[in-house]
Amino acid sequence: MYLETKRLYLRAPRPEDAAAYAAIHNSEFVLRYNAMLPTTPERMAQKFADPEYQKSAVFLEEKQSGALIGAIFMEEDSLRYGVDSVDLSYFIDFAYSRKGYMKEAMHALIAYLFESVKLECISCRAFAPNTASRALLKSLGFTENGIIPRCVKGYTGEIFDDVIHTLFPQNLK
Repeated sequence: MYLETKRLYLRAPRPEDAAAYAAIHNSEFVLRYNAMLPTTPERMAQKFADPEYQKSAVFLEEKQSGALIGAIFMEEDSLRYGVDSVDLSYFIDFAYSRKGYMKEAMHALIAYLFESVKLECISCRAFAPNTASRALLKSLGFTENGIIPRCVKGYTGEIFDDVIHTLFPQNLK
């Protein structure tokens, strides 16, 4: 998949992205509210070679600088059965946060998923204290459906409540 927005290229991972990806992934800013462990460029280079990973990962490249600034992941929506749906997760480099890049990328990807893939709905989950992510989802038209208490253990051992969000095609803003 390849999409283009005003400021971004949304594209598949490339082998040369491994070091930049690992640096963003391993930042405290990203690890804090994602259920991930730190990684290495070598591990990521191996993952990038996996065809399934290539289908599920969308990397955000800033047009002006050519820098890798974040990623969005499409996974099975494990909360639904028999519904054409995916669960999206995402992160962005701190230097590019709160500047509209993730909203721009998510909007383009979501529009593509509804229009071209013909999904019936899209889910996202955000840790309860991650107010920036929850605000992003609301700005895109997602509805908060509920909270699963003490749902996900972060990399430091802290356990977070998880907030479930759903978006239907007619609600995309």
